[in-house]
Amino acid sequence: MKSYIIFLIGIMVSLLIMTGCDESPAKPEFDPDISIFGFLWGGEPLSADHAILITHTQPPDAYYNLNKAAIRNAEITLTDIAAGTSYTLSSDEDNPAYYYNADVIIQPNTSYELSVTTEEETATATTTVPHSMTLESELDEENVNDETHVDLGYEKPIYIDCPVDVQLIMVDMYCNESWENAEYIYPFHDNHKYPDEQSEYDGGANGEPRHIMALVPYNLLKAPDFENRHTIFWYASMIVFYGSNTMQVMAIDDNYHNFLMDEHPVLSGGVENGIGCFGSVCGENYELNILKP
Repeated sequence: MKSYIIFLIGIMVSLLIMTGCDESPAKPEFDPDISIFGFLWGGEPLSADHAILITHTQPPDAYYNLNKAAIRNAEITLTDIAAGTSYTLSSDEDNPAYYYNADVIIQPNTSYELSVTTEEETATATTTVPHSMTLESELDEENVNDETHVDLGYEKPIYIDCPVDVQLIMVDMYCNESWENAEYIYPFHDNHKYPDEQSEYDGGANGEPRHIMALVPYNLLKAPDFENRHTIFWYASMIVFYGSNTMQVMAIDDNYHNFLMDEHPVLSGGVENGIGCFGSVCGENYELNILKP
């Protein structure tokens, strides 16, 4: 998830550059905002793997350095709103911008508030974690799945059981290969089996074609070919490259949905007196190694 958070940061930096450019020589003094990016995973500890990225924004004309942007000496807490229980989040010296507390187990169908207090200001964000889902598949959730692309979704569909009929389900496919090693499954022609450059690999608005994402309401996943069970059988069409791919099947909260869909994403992710996205999800990761037939 950290790689995807860094991808989201790239989007944020690009947006700030576009909105911050001004041909006027008399520019106003830059006023940094608190920036929050992260997701609570229902049923999982808030460990380093699921850490929340908390920084100060940097001037749009400055080279972005994550450690320099990190917020230090702040009071950062996560509160279970219904229970009234608060937990302190901390970071490591090597990764000062990532905050977590591995003793906290995130509960599904629970609302949490994140508070970031510095000497100058406080930013807050609230999310309600989606209900837990039951996922059933022959795909292994614990180990890498060596698979061929052909008929993969039909041979190993993913069945979903969710208690909320209108819950939004995200299927997220991300290729882990470097662009030099990413071989197209369906190349444009025989002499173009690999991307020519990084921008061809992940230069789309959402990182396409390296990153492909689908959002579907749970009640639209009923599949006649699978006895009308709620089924994801079409995920193979989202795999563009051979090799290592990570697929996430998740129920997502409103903050994450708004961040993905709104015109001003960094202002729509649930953060008050700051920018970013503080969301929550429930679901599973599947590691796929797509082999040539």
